[in-house]
Amino acid sequence: MSEELDLSDFDTVDEDVMRVKTKDGTATTWTWTFAGPGHPKTVEQSNRLAKERLRREKAQEQAVVNGKKWKAEDETPDEALDRNVKLVTDRLLGWSPINLNGTPFPYTVENANLILKDRRKGHLLIQALEFLGDEVAFSGRSATTSEPSPSDHSSSTGTKKAAPAGIA
Repeated sequence: MSEELDLSDFDTVDEDVMRVKTKDGTATTWTWTFAGPGHPKTVEQSNRLAKERLRREKAQEQAVVNGKKWKAEDETPDEALDRNVKLVTDRLLGWSPINLNGTPFPYTVENANLILKDRRKGHLLIQALEFLGDEVAFSGRSATTSEPSPSDHSSSTGTKKAAPAGIA
C-alpha cells in the first residue's frame, strides 16, 4: 500500500539558520536566523519590492506614452550598499551571542546595519545575500528521509508554521 503524498511536504520553513564563515571560508559557531519565504517579514519585504518595481514600470510607461525618453535614476555606491543591507536586515531575525572587541554585541537592527555596512566585513553581507538567494535554504526536511547532516551553509533547523485555518 502506498502512502499518499502530503501537500504540507512542499512547505518551506518559516525560519532557517546560516552558519557564518570567516573571510577565508572557515565555519564559525556564530549563527544568523533568517525569515523564510512565508514569514510575515519576508512577505512585507516582497510587497515593498513589488511596489517599487511597479512604480518604476509605471514611470517608464508614462514616459513612453508621453513621447519622452525614460532615464533610470542614478544610484551611488552608498545607495547600492544601503539597498543590499536592507535586503538582509528586513529578513534577519537575530544571531547567536558574539563579542565585539571583548564586549557583548547583541543582535539589534542597528548593530546589524553597523556590521553589514562596514566595508572591512563585506564578506558577511555577501554570505547573507547568498544564503537568502540559495534555493536550498528554507526548503525544510522530508519526514521520510534519514536525518540530514548539517551543511556548512546552513544548520537547517528551520521551523514550519501550522497550515492556515481551513487548510489541512
